[in-house]
Amino acid sequence: MPVFSSCDGIKPTKKDKMQHCISRELTLLLSKKMANFSDFMLENQITEAKAILQFVVSKEGILMDINATKDSNPLLAEAAVQSLNLISEEIPPIRPAKLKSGESVNLFYQFPLKFTTHIDPNQEPNVEYPVDEIVMFTLVDKNLNYEIRLFKERNLRVFEYHDNQEVFLGKFLSMREFENSEPYKSLIEQERFADKTLVTQGFMNDKKYEIYIYNLFRKNKPSYVEVVKVEGDKKSIVATYEKEMDFSKSEYAHLIYRE
Repeated sequence: MPVFSSCDGIKPTKKDKMQHCISRELTLLLSKKMANFSDFMLENQITEAKAILQFVVSKEGILMDINATKDSNPLLAEAAVQSLNLISEEIPPIRPAKLKSGESVNLFYQFPLKFTTHIDPNQEPNVEYPVDEIVMFTLVDKNLNYEIRLFKERNLRVFEYHDNQEVFLGKFLSMREFENSEPYKSLIEQERFADKTLVTQGFMNDKKYEIYIYNLFRKNKPSYVEVVKVEGDKKSIVATYEKEMDFSKSEYAHLIYRE
């Protein structure tokens, strides 16, 4: 069996004890790297996620060929594979598996992973929209707009708009991960001092509308949605919704839909 540095007090021939030690070590390392994944599950009303990681402990003592089985939860699998790749770069070399002859060999390994959370039954359920993606909000930076969308898989994707051109910039597993990435981190810090944040703008029946959300990044203040009609230089509030559920049922909801 291969020997992790923290398991060097166990004889490599003690297979069961060594497997237990390796599993314990991987659990500790992944728990630290993926501390935010439970928050992501709570945010998205996920009670349980399972994945099986596969990797090779090479004869040079390096974790390589890291992936997850096809039946794994795709969000957990992606986060776990990324985390284990980072761990492989940080930990000291592992003493590789050896044959009885003493020759070092590669060893294929599988590691089951499960995250569970408790969801408050009194918490408001997520609103279901009839499309695969919706606009959550837009960050404005000079002449650039960053449109942040929520996909049905519950990940976030960012699109840049400039001169009516749309460019996909990347995706994030959680809002926390997104908020810690630049340039969005700096733009969000500015939005924390703003009363309202632009969600999106668009046309309905040949009339232009802007949708805003109040106190999006202020956790201690109530959040609500405002719909504004734009006529030239004049803007007027036409509707206000205290709950996302109410907005989702309104005639203005399709303005945040993306196909």
